[in-house]
Amino acid sequence: MSHGLFPRRIETDRLTFERIRHEDVDPFELYEFFSRDDWQGAATEHMPWFRFGRLDEVVEFVDAAESQWADADTARYVLRSTDEDGDVVGVTAYGPEWEQRRGGSGIVLAGEYWGRGYGSERASAFVELNFETYDMAAWYSTCAAGNEASRRMIESYVDRYGGRHEGLLRQHSARPSGEVTDQHRFSILREEYEAATEDRDTLAFEVEW
Repeated sequence: MSHGLFPRRIETDRLTFERIRHEDVDPFELYEFFSRDDWQGAATEHMPWFRFGRLDEVVEFVDAAESQWADADTARYVLRSTDEDGDVVGVTAYGPEWEQRRGGSGIVLAGEYWGRGYGSERASAFVELNFETYDMAAWYSTCAAGNEASRRMIESYVDRYGGRHEGLLRQHSARPSGEVTDQHRFSILREEYEAATEDRDTLAFEVEW
């Protein structure tokens, strides 16, 4: 049976990834979630473009996610946690760079859910899909200098898959305010991934296409 390029749903031990599209996502639920104090504050301090202040901005976000999916550019998902009775805990995305044969992922979690391993659990699914389903040559991830929570999360899963911290990219990324930030870059190469996973099972999660 044929299927789309990206999974429409992924289920790991504690997380469900639901494709962000109007057919599946309630914009009112997302708007309520994005209005939380721990989202508008600490969660998006380093990702201010996710600070939606109006319902129409949430709808535009869903519109953009559908367009990016159709263009095979980015797959965006709402994250729900079974530990929280299926409540939304954040959003994530997988972004392939087809010509460069590499992929990466970003995540924003509401502050209440930090420190529970959700970021690493989500990343493991994308890393394994990146190498085993999409046949990429590399994985990369970045986080802003000073974003210690994200750095610790990235270090935990990059180390698990044999990757490394590449260094600090100075004056690398611009925020909506015009501020330009330094970014830490991490990477995993195919040979590192294959060596790290040689003696363990991978893709041990549910995927619906």
